Amino acid sequence: MIKIENKKLLKKLDIVPTGTGVYMMKDSKKEVIYVGKAKNLKNRVRSYFQSSGDERLFIKFLVNRIADIDFVLTDTEKEALILENNLIKQFKPRFNINLRDDKTFVSIKLDMNQKFPFPVTVRQVEPSTGKAKGSKKRNGILYFGPYSSARAVRDTLRYVNSIFPIRKCSNSVFKSRVRPCLYYQIGKCVAPCCDMIDEKAYKGLIDEIVLVLKGKNVELLKVLRKKMDEASKVMKYEKAARSRDRIMAIEKTVEKQKISTMKSVDRDFFGYFGEGNRIQIQAMFIRNGNLEDIASYRFSTMNNTLNNVFRSFINQFYGYTRFIPDEVVMPVESEDKGILEELLSEKKGHKIKVLCPKRGEKLKLLEMATKNAENAFKIHQGTDDDIESVLASLKKHLVLTNIPKRMECFDISNIRGKQAAGSMVTFENGEPVKRRYKRYKIRTVSESDDYAMMYEVLMRRYSRAFREDDFPDLAVIDGGKGHLRIARRVFDELGVDRVDVIALAKGKTKDVGNDGSKEKLDERVFICGRADPIILNQQSPGLRLMVNIRDEAHRFALAYHKKLRKKQYYESPLDKVTGIGKVKKKNLLKHFGDTQKVRDASLNELNKVKSITIKDANKIYNYFHCKS
Repeated sequence: MIKIENKKLLKKLDIVPTGTGVYMMKDSKKEVIYVGKAKNLKNRVRSYFQSSGDERLFIKFLVNRIADIDFVLTDTEKEALILENNLIKQFKPRFNINLRDDKTFVSIKLDMNQKFPFPVTVRQVEPSTGKAKGSKKRNGILYFGPYSSARAVRDTLRYVNSIFPIRKCSNSVFKSRVRPCLYYQIGKCVAPCCDMIDEKAYKGLIDEIVLVLKGKNVELLKVLRKKMDEASKVMKYEKAARSRDRIMAIEKTVEKQKISTMKSVDRDFFGYFGEGNRIQIQAMFIRNGNLEDIASYRFSTMNNTLNNVFRSFINQFYGYTRFIPDEVVMPVESEDKGILEELLSEKKGHKIKVLCPKRGEKLKLLEMATKNAENAFKIHQGTDDDIESVLASLKKHLVLTNIPKRMECFDISNIRGKQAAGSMVTFENGEPVKRRYKRYKIRTVSESDDYAMMYEVLMRRYSRAFREDDFPDLAVIDGGKGHLRIARRVFDELGVDRVDVIALAKGKTKDVGNDGSKEKLDERVFICGRADPIILNQQSPGLRLMVNIRDEAHRFALAYHKKLRKKQYYESPLDKVTGIGKVKKKNLLKHFGDTQKVRDASLNELNKVKSITIKDANKIYNYFHCKS
């Protein structure tokens, strides 16, 4: 037994229970630094302090930091596995594998409770209330997928929308539309918003889309060929041509599968590659026998065993919002294979297999996942090395106090002070972290004053940073000397002394001849305590990184500014009439055609509109005609 000075810890080790459960190791600050589960808690916990030591190299670092241990007994190993997962998510211990949910899968949702449903993308899925092959049916809602990237979903929806003329607009736009949109004019929508198709005919289109999303292209082709033949027999040639066009489009797509397996089974394959304290896990998602998508995960193993890495990874991976396949194929045997199978089967509703193949088709696919994991690891490793040198170079050339691992960049967008918006984007280790992006609607400035707007945004951001103790290494301001002065003023007023701040001025153009030719000037960086700007090599990776951050902040601010402008543009005087909601407004516009005709209408004319009462008619008339 290793010599232990902490008497409280020694006492805890003497009373460790022998049952199944979870243990939480804490440091001197009472923070949880490791969570584990064991069939026999006493044997497992005491093994950490044996002089022979644990085979995992990180134990020597862990044991020296343990000041206390807590235990939770459970009835079964499955309950211990679930509790361990929940505690890891809650406390995020530094010595555990912690799968951050950066790659939450995207699914396609079809709300069949709606009169005219249409497919949309979602990241949260309701708990299952039924079973459906190729989809999940929950409370009248169908979910398809999941996909590990929004791009894959966009490609799928683009394909669906190109073939089937269903509605494209959101619910709010759909309810307020009074005339068919451009999609109707070009034959890409049947305009259910304006009653151009009945519910039964529209549902026929949705049934065909469901077959596509389930991957049942063969069944769909049979349905379409039957419709085409029936339409031809009664000489409805335009209808037959539409079915023919869909058949041709689907037949082209069927041939584009990346890989096909022998059996039409849903499987997830996990390959890995690691060096040192980093590991890359590559997931390949096979749906209906075809490779549908891939995803990559990278994290520190703290020299943990692969067995423990995969047990913890798989347990965290299959949250309730994720699709669980019929087979989970891993590259290592797990002592918890039986528990994982039981847990996943319970979530899925039928038997799930956890496999570690030694030969055959599954082994070949597993080797493919492993090869891709190695490739992703080496690409990422090179990027890691490069970004460290880039950040170190920026610290040197811009005379920074910190290595700018985390940078926040700010920009303002407005037109003469109207619909003014500010943005903050965050990059960590050269990569955008979109969950940290923030947008600001300017509250205190009504005139066109960039400095005052920047002051407001920075004051709001860093006042909050003090409350949450959440500071970056570097703040980048889009602008010149004046903007830097404002940032420095905010930092001085708040007492921010741990954050570097610079201003990045965009390179403008100047005339260089009588022929109208122009020359682009260099990007300039302004730093505190120096009058002249720093001119970095315009092709250097460091400057390119900062320009990317500045351009991203500009894009984000402009997008919010446009949204505010669009919102104001679509505001109607009818929105200000008490008691006139979306339905009544739609009926008024549908009846009269536009707002001006509503304004000119008499009380009697207003009262003839569907759902408009005498009281409503009086309010509308008085609003337009009795303003003081």
